[in-house]
Amino acid sequence: MPLPSVRRPAVLIVSACLREAREQRKVGLRRLADQLGVSPARLSGLELATHIPRPPDVAHILGFLGIGGNEHKQLIAMAEHVYDENLITQNTTQTFSLMWTYEQISNRVVDWAPYRLPDLLRLQQPFEGTPDANGGWQCHGELEPLERSVRQQAMHDGTRRYVFLIGEEAVRTARDAVGSVEQIQHLRAAASLHHVSVRIVPMAAMGPNPPPAFTLFEDRPAAVAVALKHAHCTAYLTERPLLDEYLDTAKALQRQALSESATADALNDSAWDRAS
Repeated sequence: MPLPSVRRPAVLIVSACLREAREQRKVGLRRLADQLGVSPARLSGLELATHIPRPPDVAHILGFLGIGGNEHKQLIAMAEHVYDENLITQNTTQTFSLMWTYEQISNRVVDWAPYRLPDLLRLQQPFEGTPDANGGWQCHGELEPLERSVRQQAMHDGTRRYVFLIGEEAVRTARDAVGSVEQIQHLRAAASLHHVSVRIVPMAAMGPNPPPAFTLFEDRPAAVAVALKHAHCTAYLTERPLLDEYLDTAKALQRQALSESATADALNDSAWDRAS
């Protein structure tokens, strides 16, 4: 059986969880590698997803870290899917981890949003949480506001290019919502960044059945993964024919979209500022 791509979703989740579990227990990488009888390079590869964390590897590491119960069962269950090219998850933490990781390994992100503004372009909502004993956060409620804040900060650092293709209906909905003036100003500010492209796709260009929303992660010229976010789950696809299909869809939407300058003119129209 050929080795799976290190970009497959279950590989990234398991590797990140192994690294987090070791760090939370304040066990050094070299110390754990000695206990496991493997080289530090091998253990580092398992934690960084450059080596495949198969179930026996995961069970061995969890045993030495003293991890049992549900955490052990969940991680072993996820390790059973490291050869799967696609993954559907309902876990909010896993969704954030994968979104974040795929963005970090991409040099371009294309976000198509036909009816609702993309997460990265929406105004931040207050995050309710308190610091935990490990230097992280204990979330009070959903993780989404914190996720959006972290990803928005990364978007502003200029490390990768972002292309936002926004359906005309999504912009109209944003205009009619409470706080629309601030939201449109937020859109304008994002569009002014040199590494961010914001383009409106007219409804007429989309036809009666526009493609569903998706986020395409690219390590150009190839696509790395695509995320399809639904109300109660997120699907991550890395199967090559599917990636090629979404890459073609993204190119078609860009051909149909208004230019950046035309989009800027639409967002700068004084009619937006009169909405409240």
